[in-house]
Amino acid sequence: MRRFVITGDLHFKGVNPKARLDNYMEAIIAKLYEVSKIAKNTGADAIVIPGDLFDSPNMSWGTVTELSWILKSAPCLILVIPGNHDLYGGNPTSKTRTPYNLLATLQLVWDLTEDHYLVTNHNGGVIVTGHSFTVDTDTEAGRDQFFPSSVTDLETREFTSIHVVHSMLMDHSPGFDMRHTFISQVKTTANVIISGHEHAGFGIIRRPDGVLFINPGALCRLSAHVSEIERQVQVAVLTVDDGGQCSAELVPLQSALPGEMVLSREHIEQAAARNEKLDEFLSLLASEGESKFMEVRDIVEDIAARENIPEAVKREALERLGRARERVAKTEVAG
Repeated sequence: MRRFVITGDLHFKGVNPKARLDNYMEAIIAKLYEVSKIAKNTGADAIVIPGDLFDSPNMSWGTVTELSWILKSAPCLILVIPGNHDLYGGNPTSKTRTPYNLLATLQLVWDLTEDHYLVTNHNGGVIVTGHSFTVDTDTEAGRDQFFPSSVTDLETREFTSIHVVHSMLMDHSPGFDMRHTFISQVKTTANVIISGHEHAGFGIIRRPDGVLFINPGALCRLSAHVSEIERQVQVAVLTVDDGGQCSAELVPLQSALPGEMVLSREHIEQAAARNEKLDEFLSLLASEGESKFMEVRDIVEDIAARENIPEAVKREALERLGRARERVAKTEVAG
């Protein structure tokens, strides 16, 4: 029997996201130590992190060192692939210049895009492969990323195939324009697909054809979106029995505090209130009539010229003035 502990994205970094009330790095570190504890208690062969170990390829040496010490203390191997945040511009050829590659070179993590991971038994065993994020991920051109790379040096025995990707895999439409791939549309020869990238996660889904899809959701919480505040931070434990049958369960992390304790929407609400007040002010200006409106435009142009205001800022101000005038005009017509 083989076991794997599966996390979502880490986005390890030393700077607090705007939404966080606590110390973000300390919170991620606590979660990683709990993941290691789960791996030890379950006798896991490996921990699987499906991309975005770092929040950016531009990390300070202190931050890289901090994560290195944590990974070094893990009780088992850590299998990884590069996510879009681990690379420059989502380009896999940039990997050699990144902190991600340093961790792999120091053998603190096992890069599945360079070599598969294999455990055997008398019947066969388990093979774990992975595919890096690329600019083609979640497009028609990238559909082959779900097929495990061929391994030609294996004996002719039965192997359970686990394939790791960094894809925006979903079981339903996101409701807005965003690159994604529906689980129902994935073509693969793997028995299990593990994915990161989508922070909300979909948990564990077994398709009618038997393929198991796993994304427990990101280990990190970066934004104060309502779904993030309410989301349970968790990992998945995948079990492959000696007959090759796969099953998985979700394990909530005790070290992850409730979202309302660590995430704040204050900056979002302040920005919304500020925009509302600005729109109200511009509407009042526009309501003074066309002549006054033209005077305001002249004032904006004059201030922009004198203070060397960027063209984009001036244009946004004028566009808002235009929208305010249009609203007032519609109100007058309706009245």
